[in-house]
Amino acid sequence: MALIACRVLESEIAALTAGSSHIVRREFLEIGLHDQPGVLRSQLCQAIARAEEDPAVQQVVLVYGLCGLALVELGPRRCPLVVPRAHDCITLFLGSKERYAAIMRDQPGTYWYSPGWNRAKRVPGPEREEKQRSEYTERFGAEEAEALLEMERSAFAQHSVAGHTDLGLPGDAEHRLYTERCAQHLGWRTQAHPGDPGLLRDLLNGPWDSERFLVVQPGERIAHAVDASIVKAVRP
Repeated sequence: MALIACRVLESEIAALTAGSSHIVRREFLEIGLHDQPGVLRSQLCQAIARAEEDPAVQQVVLVYGLCGLALVELGPRRCPLVVPRAHDCITLFLGSKERYAAIMRDQPGTYWYSPGWNRAKRVPGPEREEKQRSEYTERFGAEEAEALLEMERSAFAQHSVAGHTDLGLPGDAEHRLYTERCAQHLGWRTQAHPGDPGLLRDLLNGPWDSERFLVVQPGERIAHAVDASIVKAVRP
């Protein structure tokens, strides 16, 4: 089996697959590519092709959610392609699309934090703001930099809760503290959501039941499902 995953989940994948001999290939892509769905789709397509060139690979598992529709139109040529029924990686932390949907229904102002995102400093908070201020000032000058930062703050105005989730791995406690510090900086409330490794563990190891996973056969492509199943397989 081959794994293709976002580096934001690298630590969790390592912990859940320690000693797993059935995984013969692993490839991690850069964090944050969901901001450019077309770029992510292209890189995933290339990674799938590389995996299928390895004769030892019999299945390819994408450790990705729908991620801004980046998975749409992807499909395998030789090996079954397995994807979780998830909008993004937070579902893989929470353990089910149903739990994710319930939290977002009850707390729609939630912005999600997790260890990988915190390590990359891509979440709203003081480090991200200072990095952007420095980059904007160098490119556009101090006055324009502050105007651009204010636009970014306005983009986050719909959020009021820093939702933190992790799987309780060594070092995760410091990331919970970092989430709290970011929330304090932003004037948000912090809400911890303990992770459930079941969905991610089964994605990495099987079995792949149709309720939680989509198995795309050679010749099929991934399409967006407008119902709770999130993704479906279609033939061009």
